[in-house]
Amino acid sequence: RYVDAVEAEDIIHGVILGSAINNDGANKVGYLAPSVDGQAACISEALVLSDVEADSISYVECHGTGTPVGDPIEIAGLKEAFATDTRDVDFCAVGSVKSNIGHLESAAGIAGLIKLLLMLRHRALAPSLHAESANPNLGLEGSPFRLQRQFEDWSSESPRRAGLSSFGAGGANAH
Repeated sequence: RYVDAVEAEDIIHGVILGSAINNDGANKVGYLAPSVDGQAACISEALVLSDVEADSISYVECHGTGTPVGDPIEIAGLKEAFATDTRDVDFCAVGSVKSNIGHLESAAGIAGLIKLLLMLRHRALAPSLHAESANPNLGLEGSPFRLQRQFEDWSSESPRRAGLSSFGAGGANAH
């Protein structure tokens, strides 16, 4: 626990304020098909449980399938979840570690967490490699999100906050 780590003077790389998981497999068109509603519900629940406002999150480490169908659905789920808190635009960078190291199957979520912790430690937003422009089907224009294309300072007067999504076959959603 956080209080125990502080008391023991442990190194704290990051603090997970809240998380959520769900499975929307029964409500999808197919086993491998992602679902906007399931992902949005999972992200929304994590926001509520973390007791933070969406507009205080400046980065989301996406699952990032790299597919023409999966990525637009993931961004649509994020937009739906964030819309309950904010109408602000272009304040939250998105990226995925998969462009750096490929898909690690069941280890994809932990790889994203390690990337996030390193970005927090170094106060830097890391780019998604080889992402010169965003897929136009993501619909980032006029949304809270922008594709992180280059290294950028991540210093802030307010707490640096990030989200992390990891989705699996069969309807498993985690944020």
